[in-house]
Amino acid sequence: MKKVLFLFSMVFCLLCLPLTGYAKTAEEEAAEKEYTEAIADNYKEMLKTSIALDKITAENKTSLLAWQDEKDPPEEAKKIVGQITDLQKEQEKAQENLSPYTKAKKTCDEKLNADGANAALKNIIRIQKDQIKDQEELAKLWAKVSKLLAK
Repeated sequence: MKKVLFLFSMVFCLLCLPLTGYAKTAEEEAAEKEYTEAIADNYKEMLKTSIALDKITAENKTSLLAWQDEKDPPEEAKKIVGQITDLQKEQEKAQENLSPYTKAKKTCDEKLNADGANAALKNIIRIQKDQIKDQEELAKLWAKVSKLLAK
């Protein structure tokens, strides 16, 4: 009997709970829409640079796999791969970290701060473009290695 009474009182409390407190108000929805529109251009640009970076990184990794599958590579190719390794280490040291900007973007998302989010997105885009330039340098060297391996 106590269990039935408990369940009945739980259901009654849940039904009496004002669910409208969980719904977004028209003002909140408008602010969220305004925020989304304000950052849309920078967000699209960030996605485009991210895709470009992913593509060139994948191409470089494909070249690395081809290099690793080579049984007897030429000496000149070995030297270029050594240059690639050194260049990658230099690039990693010089590369700026995205973490502070992604954290700032998340915070701005929560607070609907379009100015802050746009600033964070611009910094993310800048870093991604730097990374693309670095990967393009590596791609040129990998192209030389591929030519040597094809001979």
